[in-house]
Amino acid sequence: MALLEVDNLQTYFAVDGGEFRAVDGVSFQVEAGKTLGIVGESGCGKSVTSLAIMGLVPQPPGRIAGGEIRFEGRDLTKLSRREMLDLRGNRLGMIFQEPMTSLNPAYTIGDQIMEGLIRHRGLTKAEARNEAIEMLRHVRISAPERRVDEYPHQLSGGMRQRAMIAMALACKPKLLIADEPTTALDVTVQAQILDLLRDLQRDTGTAILLISHDLGVIAEMADRVVVMYAGRVVEEAPVSRLFDEPHHPYTIGLLGSIPRLDDKQDRLAAIEGTVPDPLNPPPGCKFSPRCPFGDAECESVPPLKEIVPGHRVACWKAPL
Repeated sequence: MALLEVDNLQTYFAVDGGEFRAVDGVSFQVEAGKTLGIVGESGCGKSVTSLAIMGLVPQPPGRIAGGEIRFEGRDLTKLSRREMLDLRGNRLGMIFQEPMTSLNPAYTIGDQIMEGLIRHRGLTKAEARNEAIEMLRHVRISAPERRVDEYPHQLSGGMRQRAMIAMALACKPKLLIADEPTTALDVTVQAQILDLLRDLQRDTGTAILLISHDLGVIAEMADRVVVMYAGRVVEEAPVSRLFDEPHHPYTIGLLGSIPRLDDKQDRLAAIEGTVPDPLNPPPGCKFSPRCPFGDAECESVPPLKEIVPGHRVACWKAPL
């Protein structure tokens, strides 16, 4: 059985002029000990999906309009606030996009790691402090005995991200959600963070839900990939197959926009057009106004169908 099963998740937000369907019928699974990557343009629903899993969608204006999120067999959408508090930071961990705004500037790094250890594992303050120092050492922060008493503004961007990882993994979660964990980091630090996540997964067996717009990061880290567009899954496949044989026009466009060393073209390929108005989306396939293969058939919503075992595509023209 999958560790996490998201089934037809719908997450909507009330906005001026109507209701924004940020996540509109998304389904996928995360296997224990594996990494699932979610990719797509900004605004496609990646982060909202992760917040829905963690029970952090602000209500109002947001709401879970439908679907199920089953973690270890329990539907998270049916749990009470207290039950979600018992899971978050314990069996469910999350690395947020920007550690400077996610870490509390009024508390030391050590205090913020210790909070979860004291609450979920029942450690004393002294025990939690020692464990926090070990976690900082585990994520390769130098001089952890000193850093544990420092505040977020005293750390570099890469060190803050490592501290976030230490906090997320302190209680040894079964599932770690990493939302753009390398955003705004330079290439060297990005590689170090990815190596760290790989090593920690190997050592702890934690499953990872990796959210990124960087296809290079996904290719390096993920076992399977989900491609999202305008709140829906348009393609899902093992990582090697997706990169070798993409079938949805949007996926093909994303891969075509990656610069290649052997490409002699002066300009990168681009996906024509813009993301549709979320309050006035086109009928049927939301990608059809930008799709070079679109026709009258695309005015109805394509199902996410399996074209070969393990490879699903939501396109009337698939396989292309």
